[in-house]
Amino acid sequence: MTQAKTHAGKIILITSPKGGSGKSVLSRHLLVSAAQAGIAALGLDFDRQQTLHKWAQRRARTREAFSDFANTPVEPASLLDWRAALRRAEGVPLTVLDTPPSVEDHLPAIHALAEAADLVLVPAVCTQDDVESVAPWVRALTARGLKPTVVLNRANRRTSSFGRMRGLLIKAGAVCPTEIPQLEDIHVPSMKGLTLLDYSKSRGIAPFEELWAFVRREVAL
Repeated sequence: MTQAKTHAGKIILITSPKGGSGKSVLSRHLLVSAAQAGIAALGLDFDRQQTLHKWAQRRARTREAFSDFANTPVEPASLLDWRAALRRAEGVPLTVLDTPPSVEDHLPAIHALAEAADLVLVPAVCTQDDVESVAPWVRALTARGLKPTVVLNRANRRTSSFGRMRGLLIKAGAVCPTEIPQLEDIHVPSMKGLTLLDYSKSRGIAPFEELWAFVRREVAL
């Protein structure tokens, strides 16, 4: 049964059955993108490891000294009580849901969140292992009447496998027109709760700006 909307805000679900696919990376960059655009956003971290929430805590400490960085609140949430989590998002213009990779252990909850979402993003690395894990998940979500979009992460167009893996994912479902390239310094800012978007001259900022433009258009923000 489709989860009824409880508020007029937009919800983006980040989900993938493959660990290390980049769910938290996408989540925090989307939160910063929204904040920089003047859109109040909330992150809900459903992962037991609380990677996104810990990042937000580091960001809060950084903002105590440098308040110019945009505020990006993130709250811990539980898939066992996903309804309560969504109620906490009522009235928020944009909510980003970060989920754990163990989708098989939480299918009812993740299906419900996907049905409540305005956009479902599925990050994937262009490897055979990721494709074998992500493609069936995309098909499963599509079979439920949803329209997930794959976001290629750590993409390297120079490799021979890139085009082949991308092609296999396109056959499974929609693929975002921009991909996140392999960037050596993408995790460096996260140590202080920051992202590449927090540095105007950061190398690799363009793909995240393009991703935000795509997301904003898709959910009509």
